[in-house]
Amino acid sequence: MSKFQIIIIAVCVIAVLVAVLIFAGVLPGFKKGAGGKAVEISMWGIFPEGKIRTLISDFNETNRDFFKINYSEKKSSDYENELINNLAAGSGPDIWVLTQDLILKDKDKVYPIPFASYPERNYRDNFIDSADLFISGQNIIGLPLAVDPIVLYWNKDLFSSNSISRPPQYWDEFLVDVQNLVKRDGAGNITQAGAALGEFQNVRNAKEILSMFILQADNPIVKSDTLNVVLGERGGNLFDPTESAVRFFNEFSNPGKTSYSWNKALPDSDKMFIAGSLAMYFGYASELENIKAKNPHLNFDIAEVPQIRDGKIKATFARMYSLVISKKSPQVQAAFSALLKLIDKDFSKSFSEAIGLGPARRDVLAGGTGDTFLSTVYKSTIMSRAWLEPDPAQVSEIFKNMVESSATGQLKISEAVRDAKNKLEELIK
Repeated sequence: MSKFQIIIIAVCVIAVLVAVLIFAGVLPGFKKGAGGKAVEISMWGIFPEGKIRTLISDFNETNRDFFKINYSEKKSSDYENELINNLAAGSGPDIWVLTQDLILKDKDKVYPIPFASYPERNYRDNFIDSADLFISGQNIIGLPLAVDPIVLYWNKDLFSSNSISRPPQYWDEFLVDVQNLVKRDGAGNITQAGAALGEFQNVRNAKEILSMFILQADNPIVKSDTLNVVLGERGGNLFDPTESAVRFFNEFSNPGKTSYSWNKALPDSDKMFIAGSLAMYFGYASELENIKAKNPHLNFDIAEVPQIRDGKIKATFARMYSLVISKKSPQVQAAFSALLKLIDKDFSKSFSEAIGLGPARRDVLAGGTGDTFLSTVYKSTIMSRAWLEPDPAQVSEIFKNMVESSATGQLKISEAVRDAKNKLEELIK
């Protein structure tokens, strides 16, 4: 071993040791402010402040001798840019909310939590499987707080009018329901759609839906431990899961197929569902309140997304929210102590109920909920999956090109998938 390698290893060991000592409180980091006052900790997120104001207030009262959380709600549209700019200027928050699709982009701004401070065994026991995406080497990027799974919104009036008693549980049932629920006028124009699939420009959550199809076939898209792109690989499957997913997705916008139910001329899928002209809509659980607010008279419900009949796994795509500590925070230990309180069982359950999302903790999910809608969200959270996206916006464009180039015949499906894989690999590099 060279002298240079020995120095590098020594530096890494010292860095880990310092981090452990800070988190453990041996080195300065967590102490009351001047005059014995609680340490004030700034926290940024996109959760509605009005829904969690009382929760944060009670949290601060309980921990008044140690720290006080000052929460700031940010708009989701410019959240990342505002966060990055403020962190660069040294005015960013101590704690902020990070989703799994931004781990690869932003983890260099995060203070990693070593396993010595939060054991890996505890982490895996406490949180759902998909939370493993926040593990990086011997560290944890952030501690999971909430999960926003994709669910199936279905119009109960349209279903009952077509003598369909319940939403589909499997994709073969989904196909039949779509054919029965689509309506056309005399000119052949779609006036009522069974489902919104097959396009990217007017199908909200198209990237997430396509990811869900692939993940249900047990293809992780990108391996989280090695960052190897496995999109387009068969694995143990007879057929390539990605090719099958793209083919299935495109069928619904192909006029030559019996499943034809969608095209570019129709309104955005979420707006059409709210208007009562779309029978089934794949959306995040967090969209529930918006749908209710925009059409209080809409008779709808939510259900778990359909699954592959006799499939190896049950899965849906989800957005996971984790709390991370800023690398530039001057009070890392206080922030870490606050994080441990924010993700404990009691707070996690109360937070989930306040914002209408699933908790990331296994023990809270095991306890269930009496709320009608939230019970479905809980079930969907348990089977939620996601993957490490190198850049959300660019991934969406890559998936869009994969779908459109194969639908128009510009490329064979196998070629479109291979092209998407190559572009993902370049992004990760």
